[in-house]
Amino acid sequence: MNTYTVRPDDGGPLPVVVMLMDAPGVREGLREICRRISQSGYYVLLPNLYYRSTREFVLGPTRNHPEAEANLKKMFAMVGTLSNAKVAADTGAVLDRLASLPDARPGKVGLVGYCMSGAFVTAAAAAHADRIACFASYYGTRLITDKPDSPHLMLGDIAAEGYYAFAEHDTYVPLPEVARFEGLLAAAPFPSRLEIEPGTHHGYAFSDRGNLHEAAREKHYERMLALYRRHIG
Repeated sequence: MNTYTVRPDDGGPLPVVVMLMDAPGVREGLREICRRISQSGYYVLLPNLYYRSTREFVLGPTRNHPEAEANLKKMFAMVGTLSNAKVAADTGAVLDRLASLPDARPGKVGLVGYCMSGAFVTAAAAAHADRIACFASYYGTRLITDKPDSPHLMLGDIAAEGYYAFAEHDTYVPLPEVARFEGLLAAAPFPSRLEIEPGTHHGYAFSDRGNLHEAAREKHYERMLALYRRHIG
């Protein structure tokens, strides 16, 4: 599983953050976020979750382009190769590897996931409750499904503090679904917070997906880093 890593130059041991990618793949837009988190004193790892199929996948143009439809079809095919169980196992493999990284501080870690990985960080937090200190999900999709591995069914297994943020305008996660998830979250045993960002669309924290909202992007960093400071230092 090829993994992008970034850490401050002044050495460690440093608290660890694992970022789980969104569907368009590991690209500069995500590496940019990793570097920003790292600047606050964290060792950040961003695994390529599509490693079973390819060492590198980056979604091509999806707007006003002759290959837009084909590009989206390819992306959804890649998404279909993943499952909550697979990514939870992959997260465990990353956690197992940390002991061999001299600048990585032993102990619990923080997670963050975007889009499809809102489901994955939830599943990983449930599967590795003894190793995950906290996690954040931004405009997470497929949090409530009719499948037996739906993330909402795993909420009772989570011990970490969780933070969920959603866009106000999101065809992937409409507000009624957000409201339903908020009710389930309120009944879950772990500490959590859920926010809806006014005036935003899906992908508002990304510089490269066409829906960047500067104020919401900055707030996404503030909330995330505050979470990490509380739990991993």
